[in-house]
Amino acid sequence: MSQSRDSRGISLHGVHSSDDSDNSDNPDNPLSPLNSPPRASSSPPSSLASSVDKYEECEEDTNEAVLDSITYSLYSYAAMVAPVTAAMVLSSLATIYINTPSYSKTASSSFASVYQVYSTDDSDDSGNAELMAKGLVNALVIVCGIGAMTFVMVGLYYFKCIKVLGSFIFLSSFLLLSVYTMTLWTVANDKYLLNVDIITFFYVIANFAFLGVTSIFYSNRKIVPASFAQIYAVLTSVLLAWQLSHFEAWTGWTLLVMLGFYDLCAVLTPCGPLKALVGLLQKDEENNEGRGMIPGLLYEAKLPVKRGTKREGEELKRDGADNDENGDDNDQPPPPASPPKGPLPVPLALALTLRLKVIDEAEVGGPPPYTPEQRLKLIKCVRPNDMLFSRNDGSYKTDGSEGDGVERYFVKFLTTGNVGTYIIDEMGVVFTEELEDNYEDDEDDDGSIKLGLGDFIFYSVLVSKAATYSFTTCVVCIIVILAGLGGTMVLLSVYKQALPALPISIFFGVTFYLLTRFSIEPYIEQVLVNPYYV
Repeated sequence: MSQSRDSRGISLHGVHSSDDSDNSDNPDNPLSPLNSPPRASSSPPSSLASSVDKYEECEEDTNEAVLDSITYSLYSYAAMVAPVTAAMVLSSLATIYINTPSYSKTASSSFASVYQVYSTDDSDDSGNAELMAKGLVNALVIVCGIGAMTFVMVGLYYFKCIKVLGSFIFLSSFLLLSVYTMTLWTVANDKYLLNVDIITFFYVIANFAFLGVTSIFYSNRKIVPASFAQIYAVLTSVLLAWQLSHFEAWTGWTLLVMLGFYDLCAVLTPCGPLKALVGLLQKDEENNEGRGMIPGLLYEAKLPVKRGTKREGEELKRDGADNDENGDDNDQPPPPASPPKGPLPVPLALALTLRLKVIDEAEVGGPPPYTPEQRLKLIKCVRPNDMLFSRNDGSYKTDGSEGDGVERYFVKFLTTGNVGTYIIDEMGVVFTEELEDNYEDDEDDDGSIKLGLGDFIFYSVLVSKAATYSFTTCVVCIIVILAGLGGTMVLLSVYKQALPALPISIFFGVTFYLLTRFSIEPYIEQVLVNPYYV
């Protein structure tokens, strides 16, 4: 949603409340401007000109806000491109250059004996269709195991077994960083004949693992810099991707496709474990229960502060000065303890804007088009179930830091949690006001973007598997994965909710890997062998 600010730190978006019911604008998002100019009426010309001037100013501010929003989205994408690219490149390099035929065979056999139901290696004489079927069965078993473990984690979080869950993740992270690093180093020693004494070997491994878990679990407490946690998130992805790249070809590729479908179900379906986990985390943040985000599962990158938000230690200013020391923060009054019942008295202009049902049509005083006097008249409406009007459903006149004496109407939309602030001018035209602290989430917004560590890992696995075939397929997969990540972030800006980051990138990656391997590369090789002249 675009945001814009004028000299007072707020923006007024003109909202024309339609007189009839067929309003082409979206009624479900009253916080967005309804782009229709104020309708002429029998009021004095000076008042009409004032309203038009307000609308033109709002249109200019909206254009600036769109540009700001695009710039902010580019910053968000850039904040994720660098670590994702680093993880994919390092994983592909490790798969190609830190590997031996003997270890590849041993690792593939170990994975097959532990995780696979059927063997799909090159020694199997079965046809491609049968190998694909076996790979799908293997992938389904692995995905079911991942889903079961995710449900267990959600259950531990739901029943507030945070110490058990934290201890499990802590131990898993330490073993991953120590054992997998030890394995990687051992393979490198065997291939490149690196001579390292046993004391130095274990000393470096122990310190590397200890610093890693400290960075992952205590970066929020500012014991170690946040950049350390980001670096170790990338290194963890590289280590896991290097190991998982040893899955047999059919099992590995079918597993990636199945994980894309699993991510869709886990995040978007009502019974999805990741959706349940995100819901629990958001609920805890709203209730200030203090459990917070589970460490070790997300990569978090800081973003520039958007206009109209603030971070810890920063104060917002209006009119170029600090907030009034003697004024109370009255911009957003708290909602009543229990919602009032009965008819809802609001001005007709606001009722038309929010599409509230009028109880008595005769109370309006005439059919449309309505005069300014009719628009400003209080009428009784049916109280909506998805909206909560503050201050016992009456208007609230701000003072204190604002000090403008303008009458405002506060509406909380229960389906989204957003709070709308509405102002009605003397012409009966409704404006929405975006205050700097108008949204409940602004104070808690840490200006960051988060991506699941599993997304890093499986992006890297896909690129590592592609790198084992050719350099071209590796580069193509990297490009389309980053393009898919950009598409996911576009959808994130539209839907404003947690979305799965695997499906688009994984499906793009697998599709273009197949196209490159079986269509583009053979064509280029044929052209190089038998050049065509035009």
